[in-house]
Amino acid sequence: MSVRLSAPIGILDEHPEWSARLIAELEHRRLPFEKIDHSNHAFDPRDRAARYSVIVNRTSPSSHRRGHGSVLFYAEALLAHWEALGVPVINSLRAYRFEKSKALQIGLFERLEVSYPRTVVVNHRDQVLKASSELRFPLLVKPNIGGSGALIERFDSRADLEARAATLDFGPDGTALVQEFIESEGGAIVRVEVLDDRYLYAIRIVRPASSFNLCPADICQIPAPPSADLGACPVEAKPGLSVTRYDAPAAVVDQARALARAASIDVGGIEYLVGRADGRVYFYDVNATSNFVADAPAVLGFDPFPRFADYIVRVATRGA
Repeated sequence: MSVRLSAPIGILDEHPEWSARLIAELEHRRLPFEKIDHSNHAFDPRDRAARYSVIVNRTSPSSHRRGHGSVLFYAEALLAHWEALGVPVINSLRAYRFEKSKALQIGLFERLEVSYPRTVVVNHRDQVLKASSELRFPLLVKPNIGGSGALIERFDSRADLEARAATLDFGPDGTALVQEFIESEGGAIVRVEVLDDRYLYAIRIVRPASSFNLCPADICQIPAPPSADLGACPVEAKPGLSVTRYDAPAAVVDQARALARAASIDVGGIEYLVGRADGRVYFYDVNATSNFVADAPAVLGFDPFPRFADYIVRVATRGA
């Protein structure tokens, strides 16, 4: 069945490659779209024309690692403008705020009473050592706005932390999390993908214990040059890593869906680990940017992008 849209689909994404597979699916369906690179962009608040049938917001916190730091805060005003015009936004401004802030995510875990690593949120280096006195080592210090594991550091003792505390990088907004490190069972984490409040799939990722660099497609190590590409990393290009489809327990899936719903995330991934010492599930990350797993048909047995495109069309035509 052919679909006619009143206006193009807007894909808000500053990354040169992350939307390539979605765009291929839209082109296959001959749907009109425009890729909006908001790393070099302007809008007039007086322009009240609804120029898009739907906006697909794919703004990632990792944009600042690609030299696009202005995107982080510009996106809020741009999304608010479109929402005020009545343009439907997939992963709305509210979802983006949760995507961008690990501190807001921690508050969400607390309100929904799901388990998460013990955490103190700080906005000054002086507070890091104070926070550590309430927590157990090893500790992680995470910037509030990171992206792909950027700037996360592990400290095994208070002496290690004292040696680095004065020079810690808190990232773009000067806020950080001081968090107990939970060693995961089998060195694995699980990412539960949700689409339109439905469980889409889960993947289990086994990674080196020292690696915190998770990109939306699977895992990618951040290259040394900050300007290097942080594209969707192919699973096969990462020796030593294992990415497999996983049947997440129903109760955990329900919690992941509840977290996505509470954060207004239409499509995204909720990440958790199982503690090696106690066997408990700990949620630690909420993502509103999803490229899905690389080589999905081989890993999952199906391609998620047609389902994603179906959802985009449903939202774009809902008011028609």
